[in-house]
Amino acid sequence: MKRMVRVLTALTIAALAGATLAAPAAAALPDPTPRAIRIAPAGEDSDWVSASVTASKRPGLSPAGANDWSCRPSAAHPEPVVLIHGTLENMYSSWNGLGPILADQGYCVFALDYGSTGVGGMKATGEMVASAREISDFVDRVRTATGAAAVSLIGHSQGGVQARYVANLLQPRGAVARVIMLAGSNHAITVGGLAELAKLVLPHGSAAQLLELMGMPAIVEQVRGDGAFYQDVNGAGETVPGIAYTAVATVFDEVVTPFRQAFITGGPGATVENTVVQRVCPEDLSEHLSLPYSKNVAQIVLNALDPDDPHAVRCYIQHPVIGSTGW
Repeated sequence: MKRMVRVLTALTIAALAGATLAAPAAAALPDPTPRAIRIAPAGEDSDWVSASVTASKRPGLSPAGANDWSCRPSAAHPEPVVLIHGTLENMYSSWNGLGPILADQGYCVFALDYGSTGVGGMKATGEMVASAREISDFVDRVRTATGAAAVSLIGHSQGGVQARYVANLLQPRGAVARVIMLAGSNHAITVGGLAELAKLVLPHGSAAQLLELMGMPAIVEQVRGDGAFYQDVNGAGETVPGIAYTAVATVFDEVVTPFRQAFITGGPGATVENTVVQRVCPEDLSEHLSLPYSKNVAQIVLNALDPDDPHAVRCYIQHPVIGSTGW
């Protein structure tokens, strides 16, 4: 494992050497003291593998700390946080790492399952515009229940671009203050080159037709990146005024590839920060699935949620898939 860490760290440095990216979230922070983030004891499904196993046994389970509908936002954290999972995932498998941390920091946290097409327990497989409307309805419910004027949206993978679609196109202006995207599929993806390979070895259109028949149009939409959903969210500019956007990517992403497809371009009146987690913490080996379980990413997210009180990031070693060796 130590040798793998050294090799992957060297590859990280090489991958980042020529990259032109925004300054890392940890740069020039006024408070040098890292935030004290919640450390989960053993047995709390604080890695993607264990959380996915539990989610398969208990469909509809909320992440720890999420969906307390009696929660009222504090003056320190007036915006509830809505967590939006990715394709073939669900709210528990995606968010049982970050959800408890946000709740422990005093945020009202909410999460949902969306986009089900009846394919086992896998969610976010349905047509993406319909999923966006489902998410927007949930945001309305959160705002009504909490009395909050605005929310912050955090999305992983498809959830990242869904957060941006909901904020830009479906919610009224001022209803979403921040959009934070973790490995968001903001543009067409190659899924580690598999999509391009499929085009070469399969008859024209057969892979897409198979996925459609299986009830998974969202995968086709993200690979193509040129359908109605993407034309709507990217065609007239990728941001809207008044919203702060943060996009976090990993150089080890095996799904949103190339990893820079997670980044967006800012327009007038919006702020955008694109960053790679390895620019902040080179020892973070998180890939696509484990990125929401990275303690380093959690600290970047906390700074994005509360930019008036930023803290330095204390870097932890994060392994692929399994995350850290202990929360």
